[in-house]
Amino acid sequence: MMENTALLLIDIQHDFLEEGSLAVPHASEIFPAVNRLIQAVKDKGGLIVASQDWHPQDHVSFGSNHAGNKPFETITIQYENEAISQTLWPDHCVQGTYGATISEKISISDISHVVKKGTNRMVDSYSAFADNKYFEITELAKLLYQKKIETVIVVGLAADYCVKLTCLDAIKFGFKTILVKEGTRAVFPEAFNATMDELRSKGVSVASIDDDAFANVYLSP
Repeated sequence: MMENTALLLIDIQHDFLEEGSLAVPHASEIFPAVNRLIQAVKDKGGLIVASQDWHPQDHVSFGSNHAGNKPFETITIQYENEAISQTLWPDHCVQGTYGATISEKISISDISHVVKKGTNRMVDSYSAFADNKYFEITELAKLLYQKKIETVIVVGLAADYCVKLTCLDAIKFGFKTILVKEGTRAVFPEAFNATMDELRSKGVSVASIDDDAFANVYLSP
């Protein structure tokens, strides 16, 4: 069964940890669950894939690139003749910087593939599958199809943005999708429970790592 399962590690990068420029509260609390899953999936022959936010310095989502606006404000931009609502963020995960690197607190050597996202300066990209407007699709879906993956287990940062959109896209692309709640935290912690409820309503299984139904299949020796 695990040969048809992939663990998706979403944006576990320094800029999203507590010391980062776009810090997710309590982000480091995910590491015990994430590392436990990495070891289990590795031992059972599953696939481990990480996504990596990889923005150019002039990315449209950076508040610093919009005079008169500040991070966490929302503006409207024009791209490909479409008006797009854009949340502004602090500069983060700039290509080639330390903040963009994947945290060494997870076993990087066990990652089979790294999918970079957010490289188009004019479109934000939360999901590991595609940018927010589906102008560009990453290689993730093709990779999973080629490896005959049927189930994806999702963890990472942050629950209310990149993890959420990755889960929703995984459903759209036809994968059974399981989010392990101990393996994610939200940019806005007060949104965590509502995010979990929304994902459940869209067909995502939200599991605890210690749920018998989950652990017996994915963690047991």
